[in-house]
Amino acid sequence: MFVKVGSIIAAVLAWLGLSFLFPETILPGPFQTTMVLAENFANGEIFQHLFATLGRVLGGLALAMAIGIPVGVIMGVNRFAEKTLDIWVMVALTVPSLCYAIFAFIWIGLNETAAIVAIGLTSAPSIAINLWEGVKNIDTRLFKMAKVFNASRWVIIRRVLFPQVLPYIMASLRFGLGIVWKITVLVELLGRPDGVGFELFYWYQLADMQQVLAWTLLFTIVMLFIELVILQNMERKLFSWRPKVKI
Repeated sequence: MFVKVGSIIAAVLAWLGLSFLFPETILPGPFQTTMVLAENFANGEIFQHLFATLGRVLGGLALAMAIGIPVGVIMGVNRFAEKTLDIWVMVALTVPSLCYAIFAFIWIGLNETAAIVAIGLTSAPSIAINLWEGVKNIDTRLFKMAKVFNASRWVIIRRVLFPQVLPYIMASLRFGLGIVWKITVLVELLGRPDGVGFELFYWYQLADMQQVLAWTLLFTIVMLFIELVILQNMERKLFSWRPKVKI
Protein backbone atom coordinates (compact mmCIF):
# COMPACT_ATOMS: atom_id res chain seq x y z
CA MET A 1 0.00 0.00 0.00
CA PHE A 2 2.79 2.43 0.94
CA VAL A 3 4.57 1.66 -2.32
CA LYS A 4 1.46 2.51 -4.35
CA VAL A 5 0.87 5.75 -2.45
CA GLY A 6 4.53 6.66 -2.82
CA SER A 7 4.44 6.07 -6.57
CA ILE A 8 1.34 8.28 -6.90
CA ILE A 9 3.01 11.06 -4.90
CA ALA A 10 6.12 10.76 -7.07
CA ALA A 11 4.02 11.04 -10.23
CA VAL A 12 2.23 14.15 -8.92
CA LEU A 13 5.57 15.74 -7.97
CA ALA A 14 6.95 14.98 -11.42
CA TRP A 15 3.84 16.55 -12.97
CA LEU A 16 4.31 19.61 -10.74
CA GLY A 17 7.96 19.92 -11.73
CA LEU A 18 7.20 19.68 -15.44
CA SER A 19 4.41 22.26 -15.14
CA PHE A 20 6.99 24.88 -14.13
CA LEU A 21 8.79 24.36 -17.44
CA PHE A 22 5.74 25.04 -19.64
CA PRO A 23 2.98 27.66 -19.73
CA GLU A 24 -0.49 26.77 -18.40
CA THR A 25 -1.85 26.58 -21.92
CA ILE A 26 0.50 23.64 -22.57
CA LEU A 27 0.76 21.85 -19.22
CA PRO A 28 -1.27 23.12 -16.24
CA GLY A 29 -0.07 22.01 -12.83
CA PRO A 30 -1.84 19.59 -10.47
CA PHE A 31 -3.35 22.41 -8.38
CA GLN A 32 -4.86 24.25 -11.35
CA THR A 33 -6.20 21.02 -12.83
CA THR A 34 -7.73 19.95 -9.51
CA MET A 35 -9.42 23.35 -9.12
CA VAL A 36 -10.94 23.06 -12.60
CA LEU A 37 -12.15 19.54 -11.80
CA ALA A 38 -13.69 20.83 -8.54
CA GLU A 39 -15.49 23.57 -10.48
CA ASN A 40 -16.86 20.95 -12.88
CA PHE A 41 -18.21 18.97 -9.93
CA ALA A 42 -19.77 22.13 -8.50
CA ASN A 43 -21.56 22.78 -11.81
CA GLY A 44 -23.21 19.37 -11.56
CA GLU A 45 -22.92 18.45 -15.25
CA ILE A 46 -19.96 16.18 -14.63
CA PHE A 47 -22.16 13.46 -13.15
CA GLN A 48 -24.34 13.28 -16.25
CA HIS A 49 -21.33 12.75 -18.51
CA LEU A 50 -19.58 10.38 -16.11
CA PHE A 51 -22.62 8.15 -15.61
CA ALA A 52 -23.24 8.07 -19.36
CA THR A 53 -19.66 6.89 -19.94
CA LEU A 54 -19.82 4.32 -17.12
CA GLY A 55 -23.04 2.90 -18.56
CA ARG A 56 -21.42 2.44 -21.96
CA VAL A 57 -18.31 0.95 -20.38
CA LEU A 58 -20.29 -1.62 -18.39
CA GLY A 59 -22.53 -2.49 -21.35
CA GLY A 60 -19.62 -2.80 -23.76
CA LEU A 61 -17.56 -4.84 -21.28
CA ALA A 62 -20.47 -7.21 -20.61
CA LEU A 63 -20.95 -7.76 -24.35
CA ALA A 64 -17.21 -8.25 -24.90
CA MET A 65 -16.97 -10.81 -22.08
CA ALA A 66 -20.13 -12.60 -23.28
CA ILE A 67 -18.53 -13.04 -26.72
CA GLY A 68 -14.86 -13.39 -25.82
CA ILE A 69 -15.06 -15.89 -22.95
CA PRO A 70 -17.01 -18.66 -24.77
CA VAL A 71 -14.95 -18.23 -27.95
CA GLY A 72 -11.66 -18.31 -26.02
CA VAL A 73 -12.63 -21.33 -23.92
CA ILE A 74 -13.90 -23.30 -26.94
CA MET A 75 -10.72 -22.55 -28.88
CA GLY A 76 -8.64 -23.64 -25.90
CA VAL A 77 -10.33 -27.01 -25.36
CA ASN A 78 -11.20 -27.99 -28.93
CA ARG A 79 -8.51 -28.35 -31.60
CA PHE A 80 -10.96 -28.14 -34.52
CA ALA A 81 -12.50 -24.92 -33.15
CA GLU A 82 -9.02 -23.50 -32.64
CA LYS A 83 -8.01 -24.14 -36.25
CA THR A 84 -11.32 -22.79 -37.53
CA LEU A 85 -11.59 -19.63 -35.45
CA ASP A 86 -8.00 -18.51 -34.87
CA ILE A 87 -7.65 -16.63 -38.17
CA TRP A 88 -11.01 -14.89 -37.72
CA VAL A 89 -10.18 -13.83 -34.18
CA MET A 90 -6.93 -12.34 -35.46
CA VAL A 91 -8.79 -10.59 -38.30
CA ALA A 92 -11.28 -9.14 -35.80
CA LEU A 93 -8.37 -8.02 -33.62
CA THR A 94 -6.61 -6.18 -36.46
CA VAL A 95 -9.69 -4.25 -37.64
CA PRO A 96 -9.33 -0.69 -36.25
CA SER A 97 -11.76 0.29 -33.52
CA LEU A 98 -12.74 3.29 -35.64
CA CYS A 99 -14.14 0.90 -38.27
CA TYR A 100 -16.30 -0.91 -35.70
CA ALA A 101 -17.67 2.42 -34.48
CA ILE A 102 -18.44 3.64 -38.00
CA PHE A 103 -20.06 0.34 -39.01
CA ALA A 104 -22.23 0.25 -35.87
CA PHE A 105 -23.41 3.85 -36.23
CA ILE A 106 -24.25 3.37 -39.92
CA TRP A 107 -25.99 0.02 -39.48
CA ILE A 108 -27.78 0.62 -36.17
CA GLY A 109 -27.93 4.39 -35.92
CA LEU A 110 -26.56 7.09 -33.63
CA ASN A 111 -27.88 5.56 -30.42
CA GLU A 112 -26.75 3.80 -27.25
CA THR A 113 -27.18 0.33 -28.74
CA ALA A 114 -24.75 1.11 -31.54
CA ALA A 115 -22.23 2.54 -29.08
CA ILE A 116 -22.31 -0.56 -26.87
CA VAL A 117 -22.12 -2.90 -29.88
CA ALA A 118 -19.09 -1.03 -31.23
CA ILE A 119 -17.36 -1.15 -27.84
CA GLY A 120 -18.13 -4.83 -27.27
CA LEU A 121 -17.11 -6.03 -30.74
CA THR A 122 -13.83 -4.12 -30.60
CA SER A 123 -12.87 -5.56 -27.20
CA ALA A 124 -14.08 -9.16 -27.62
CA PRO A 125 -11.15 -10.45 -29.78
CA SER A 126 -8.56 -9.41 -27.17
CA ILE A 127 -10.49 -11.18 -24.42
CA ALA A 128 -10.90 -14.29 -26.59
CA ILE A 129 -7.16 -14.47 -27.28
CA ASN A 130 -6.34 -14.09 -23.59
CA LEU A 131 -8.73 -16.91 -22.61
CA TRP A 132 -7.55 -19.04 -25.52
CA GLU A 133 -3.94 -18.93 -24.36
CA GLY A 134 -4.96 -19.42 -20.73
CA VAL A 135 -7.14 -22.47 -21.31
CA LYS A 136 -4.39 -24.11 -23.37
CA ASN A 137 -2.14 -23.97 -20.28
CA ILE A 138 -4.49 -25.70 -17.84
CA ASP A 139 -3.36 -28.97 -16.24
CA THR A 140 -5.06 -31.76 -18.20
CA ARG A 141 -3.86 -34.36 -15.71
CA LEU A 142 -6.52 -33.16 -13.30
CA PHE A 143 -9.21 -34.08 -15.84
CA LYS A 144 -7.80 -37.60 -16.11
CA MET A 145 -7.74 -37.90 -12.34
CA ALA A 146 -11.36 -36.74 -12.10
CA LYS A 147 -12.41 -39.34 -14.67
CA VAL A 148 -10.63 -42.05 -12.66
CA PHE A 149 -12.88 -41.14 -9.73
CA ASN A 150 -15.94 -41.28 -12.04
CA ALA A 151 -16.70 -37.57 -11.66
CA SER A 152 -19.59 -36.34 -13.79
CA ARG A 153 -19.12 -33.81 -16.58
CA TRP A 154 -20.74 -31.06 -14.49
CA VAL A 155 -18.44 -31.78 -11.53
CA ILE A 156 -15.40 -31.70 -13.80
CA ILE A 157 -16.46 -28.35 -15.26
CA ARG A 158 -17.29 -26.85 -11.85
CA ARG A 159 -14.45 -28.27 -9.74
CA VAL A 160 -11.63 -28.80 -12.27
CA LEU A 161 -12.08 -26.58 -15.31
CA PHE A 162 -13.61 -23.45 -13.77
CA PRO A 163 -11.04 -22.95 -10.93
CA GLN A 164 -8.22 -23.16 -13.49
CA VAL A 165 -9.90 -20.82 -15.97
CA LEU A 166 -11.07 -18.24 -13.40
CA PRO A 167 -7.68 -16.50 -13.04
CA TYR A 168 -7.59 -15.98 -16.81
CA ILE A 169 -11.16 -14.67 -16.74
CA MET A 170 -10.16 -12.10 -14.11
CA ALA A 171 -7.09 -11.16 -16.14
CA SER A 172 -9.30 -10.77 -19.21
CA LEU A 173 -11.71 -8.63 -17.20
CA ARG A 174 -8.89 -6.26 -16.26
CA PHE A 175 -7.45 -6.29 -19.77
CA GLY A 176 -10.85 -5.82 -21.37
CA LEU A 177 -11.76 -2.97 -19.03
CA GLY A 178 -8.66 -1.04 -20.05
CA ILE A 179 -9.47 -1.49 -23.73
CA VAL A 180 -13.15 -0.68 -23.25
CA TRP A 181 -12.36 2.64 -21.54
CA LYS A 182 -10.24 3.77 -24.49
CA ILE A 183 -12.77 2.66 -27.09
CA THR A 184 -15.65 4.28 -25.22
CA VAL A 185 -13.94 7.67 -25.45
CA LEU A 186 -13.53 7.23 -29.20
CA VAL A 187 -17.15 6.15 -29.68
CA GLU A 188 -18.42 9.11 -27.66
CA LEU A 189 -16.24 11.43 -29.70
CA LEU A 190 -17.77 10.15 -32.94
CA GLY A 191 -21.43 9.74 -32.27
CA ARG A 192 -22.72 10.58 -28.79
CA PRO A 193 -23.89 13.93 -27.38
CA ASP A 194 -22.55 13.28 -23.86
CA GLY A 195 -19.90 11.37 -21.95
CA VAL A 196 -16.28 11.93 -21.00
CA GLY A 197 -15.11 11.44 -24.59
CA PHE A 198 -17.57 14.07 -25.81
CA GLU A 199 -16.30 16.54 -23.21
CA LEU A 200 -12.66 15.83 -24.03
CA PHE A 201 -13.29 16.53 -27.72
CA TYR A 202 -15.31 19.66 -26.91
CA TRP A 203 -12.54 21.21 -24.83
CA TYR A 204 -9.91 20.06 -27.34
CA GLN A 205 -11.73 22.10 -30.01
CA LEU A 206 -11.50 25.14 -27.69
CA ALA A 207 -7.80 24.38 -26.99
CA ASP A 208 -8.50 24.46 -23.23
CA MET A 209 -5.75 22.27 -21.80
CA GLN A 210 -6.91 22.75 -18.21
CA GLN A 211 -10.29 21.21 -18.99
CA VAL A 212 -8.72 18.43 -21.06
CA LEU A 213 -6.42 17.50 -18.16
CA ALA A 214 -9.27 17.81 -15.65
CA TRP A 215 -11.42 15.31 -17.54
CA THR A 216 -8.39 13.05 -18.03
CA LEU A 217 -7.73 13.21 -14.28
CA LEU A 218 -11.35 12.26 -13.59
CA PHE A 219 -10.98 9.33 -15.98
CA THR A 220 -7.82 8.18 -14.17
CA ILE A 221 -9.35 8.48 -10.69
CA VAL A 222 -12.38 6.40 -11.68
CA MET A 223 -10.15 3.74 -13.24
CA LEU A 224 -7.98 3.55 -10.13
CA PHE A 225 -11.08 3.24 -7.95
CA ILE A 226 -12.41 0.37 -10.05
CA GLU A 227 -9.06 -1.42 -10.00
CA LEU A 228 -8.02 -0.88 -6.37
CA VAL A 229 -11.41 -1.00 -4.63
CA ILE A 230 -13.64 -3.20 -6.78
CA LEU A 231 -11.51 -5.60 -8.82
CA GLN A 232 -8.83 -6.30 -6.22
CA ASN A 233 -11.41 -6.97 -3.50
CA MET A 234 -13.34 -9.21 -5.89
CA GLU A 235 -10.17 -11.10 -6.74
CA ARG A 236 -9.26 -11.45 -3.07
CA LYS A 237 -12.63 -13.03 -2.28
CA LEU A 238 -12.70 -15.30 -5.33
CA PHE A 239 -9.21 -16.65 -4.67
CA SER A 240 -9.30 -16.76 -0.87
CA TRP A 241 -8.93 -20.56 -1.08
CA ARG A 242 -5.53 -20.33 -2.76
CA PRO A 243 -2.47 -20.61 -0.49
CA LYS A 244 -0.30 -17.52 -0.28
CA VAL A 245 3.10 -17.77 -1.90
CA LYS A 246 5.92 -16.29 0.18
CA ILE A 247 9.30 -15.56 -1.37
